[in-house]
Amino acid sequence: AEAIGAAVRTLQSIGGFALMGFLTAFFFYFFSTGYGRVLAFWEGLIPERKKGRVIELVQRMDVVIAGFVRGRLTIALCLMVLYTVGYWFIGVPAPLLLGPIIGALAIVPFVSSIAMPLAMILMALQPSSWEWQTAWWWVLLGPVLVYFCERILDDYILTPLIQGKHTDMGMPAILFASLAGGVLAGVYGLLIAIPVAACLKILLNEIFWPRFKAWAEGRERDFLP
Repeated sequence: AEAIGAAVRTLQSIGGFALMGFLTAFFFYFFSTGYGRVLAFWEGLIPERKKGRVIELVQRMDVVIAGFVRGRLTIALCLMVLYTVGYWFIGVPAPLLLGPIIGALAIVPFVSSIAMPLAMILMALQPSSWEWQTAWWWVLLGPVLVYFCERILDDYILTPLIQGKHTDMGMPAILFASLAGGVLAGVYGLLIAIPVAACLKILLNEIFWPRFKAWAEGRERDFLP
């Protein structure tokens, strides 16, 4: 009976996985083939006299979002290498497995901070064969050093050069947007905070700020009572 039950559960798992794969491929096919009509539909909702300006702004936002995604993937790849080498050096168990996993978490800004306590726990549970890596002070200090190296590399080198270049945002703005997104919406807020902030910056620079300057200079009608 147990063998039959295990076989049934296995078949159910395989069937569920096959169904999810089929549905994913099914909807992806129709989404891909109909994407042009979706764009045409949304474009038809834009007033004709504003269409050119709106499309221009949307295209700029699309470039920013695409650059953000490519930038985070590039940064995550660099940090995967850093964590792998760093964990091997300080004596964390299974660095070839744990390093890429922690580095991949860098796709979401600042989520990789869980690496520090996790590395300490693993080093305490499975001490290294090297004696100097088993000292209690090294178990506490080693992961901290790797984490701060990752933070310095990410915050002051990789993010300004890669992320800031594509989003046209400085490091203080990126940090503030990430913190605000995390406070307001948790992990999902961290994930979308930077592209949302970059898109808002485009709207402010291209729409709000020129009109505000024109109002301040007296070239626009005063909207105050």
